[in-house]
Amino acid sequence: MNTQSGLTMAEQLDPFRRKLQQSYSTVRPVSESVLDLASHVQGTDQFVKLRDIVLQWIKNRSGRPLPVAALRGESFDLEEVGSQRTGAVALPSPRYWAARLDDSDREVPQRNWVTEIGIGETAQGRVIFGSRLLCVTRGFDAPFQPSIQSFVRQIVGNCQDITVDGRSIARSVTVVDSEDGVDDLVDLLNRKSRRLAVVVCALPEGSEEVGDSTVDADRLHRYTLGAAHLIVLTASASWFLSDRVGKEFSVFRGAVRSYRPGFDITSDEPFAHPLALPDRIRSWPNGGSQAYEDFLISKLLSSAATTQGSENRIPSFTLVRQLAAEQKLAAARDLGSSDEDLLALAEDEISELKQALEKDRTVYTGLVSQYERERDQAREELEQIQATNNHLRQRLEALQGRLKQASDRPIEQQLPNNLAGFEEWCREHLSGSVEVHNRAMQGVKNSLYVDTTLIYKSLLVLRDEYVPMRREGGLERKHQFETACANLGLAEEPTFSGARYGEQGDEYFVRYAGRRVLLDRHLKKGNGRDQRYCFRLYFFWDDDNEQAVVGWLPSHLDTRIT
Repeated sequence: MNTQSGLTMAEQLDPFRRKLQQSYSTVRPVSESVLDLASHVQGTDQFVKLRDIVLQWIKNRSGRPLPVAALRGESFDLEEVGSQRTGAVALPSPRYWAARLDDSDREVPQRNWVTEIGIGETAQGRVIFGSRLLCVTRGFDAPFQPSIQSFVRQIVGNCQDITVDGRSIARSVTVVDSEDGVDDLVDLLNRKSRRLAVVVCALPEGSEEVGDSTVDADRLHRYTLGAAHLIVLTASASWFLSDRVGKEFSVFRGAVRSYRPGFDITSDEPFAHPLALPDRIRSWPNGGSQAYEDFLISKLLSSAATTQGSENRIPSFTLVRQLAAEQKLAAARDLGSSDEDLLALAEDEISELKQALEKDRTVYTGLVSQYERERDQAREELEQIQATNNHLRQRLEALQGRLKQASDRPIEQQLPNNLAGFEEWCREHLSGSVEVHNRAMQGVKNSLYVDTTLIYKSLLVLRDEYVPMRREGGLERKHQFETACANLGLAEEPTFSGARYGEQGDEYFVRYAGRRVLLDRHLKKGNGRDQRYCFRLYFFWDDDNEQAVVGWLPSHLDTRIT
C-alpha cells in the first residue's frame, strides 16, 4: 500500500523496526563440552576437583573476591559494584553444582561472554561435567574466533578416566596406525549414540609421522577438546579404512575428513561427511592451512553447541536455581516453618525467577533472531547454488552433445565389461543428469547380475532419454524414451500402487538432501528372483536439480511377496 509521501507503509516503519531490533541482543552459541568422569580416582573426589578448577577460573574473572561460602562449594551470588555478574547453585541430593558467569568483552562494547557450567553425580557412580559458552552482543556484532573455555583443557590435563561419547579422551592427538586401530575407529564412526563429529587427518603417502599432517593436528585437538574426536591416520592405515568403508568414504594422502554423527555407509552420500583435499587446505582463503584450521574449529564447536538435547546434557542455570528454590521451600515446610517465613521464601523465589526469566527472554529472543538470519542467509545461498547449477548443467549438456557427435565409436563399444570402475564411470558420464546414490553404489559392489553392460545402458537411457523427457516434455520425447527402453527389454513402471511402499519400512526410501525420499519409479527386466538374471533400477525425479536419482540397483528389493 502506497502512502501520500510516496513510501510504502513497510518503508515508513523500517526505521522503527531497526530501532526495535537494536533493543534485542544477538546471541551466538559458541561451544559446548560434555565430559564423563569416574567419581573417585585414587581417593580423589573428582566432583570437588572439577568444582575447584572452575571456581579458580571464575575467581580470576569475577572482578571482586568471591564469598567464603563460594569457595566451600555453596550457593552464592556476586552482584557488587565493579563485579561481573556471577552466581552458583549447589544441590545436595542428587549432588549437583551449577555456575554462571557473564564476562564483559574488553574490546567490543556491549558484548558479554556467558558461561554456564554444570557438575553432577549420576546413579551409576560417574560425574558428568558440562560447560556452555554463549556470545551475547547488543549493537555491532563483530566477528570472533570460537573457542572452548581454558578450564576444559585444564580438566583434561589434570583429571583421570574421562570419556566423551563412550570413548576415552586423550591428552594428546590419537594416532591410528594399525588394522586393529582402524577397526576401533570404524566402530566409533558407526556408533549410533555418537553426538560429536570425528575428524580424521590422513598423513601423506608413505608417512607415519604426525608432524607431516597437512594441518596442525595438535592445535585442532587442543581447541576442540570435548567438542570433537580428532584422529591422525597413518598412510598405511588409510588402506585398512578404505577396505572398511569404501574409497568414497575414506580419507588418505594428506586429506582431512569430518564424519558427522549418524554416519551410515549404506544410506549416506559422501558429501554429507565433508572432505578437504591437501591442495585446497594449503590454498584456503586468507591464510592457507591455519585459516582452514580456524574454519574447521569454528564449524566443529558450533556443531557441538547446537545439537539437539543440549538442555538435557547441561541444564540451564535458571532451571537449577528454580530446583534449588523448590527444595529450600519444601525443606522449610518439613521443618514446620511459619506461614510468614514460607511466604517470604516464596516471594524471594518469585523475584529471582522473574529476573531469571527476563535474562532468558533476552537470550532466547536473540537466539531466535540469529537463527532467522542464518535461515534467510541459507535460503539465499541455496538460490545462488541452484542458479549456478542450472548454468553449469546447460553447459554440460552442450558439451555432452558435442562429444556425442564427435565420437566415432558406437556407445556399446565404449562401455566397460565389468563393474570395477563403476563409480568413476558414473562421475564422468552421468554428472548433471543422473545421480547414483551411495546406497546404489553399495548394491553394485555386491552385484551378482550377469549382464553388466545392461547396468551401464540403463543409466544411459535415463541420461539421454528420461531426463530430457522430464525437462522438456512432449509426446516425441516420451516416445523416444519408451523406444529406448523397449530396445533393451526394459519396462519403466511405478514402484508401487497405492500405499504399499510402507509395508517394507525404509527399504524403498533413501536419505537425500536431508530428507527421506521414496524410490517411486523403477526400470525392470525379468520376473524371477535369481539375482543373476533379474534386473531392477529404482529411482526418483529430483525437481529442484532436474535430475534422476538412482537409489538402488541392480537387484530386486523386498516386497510383501518375498
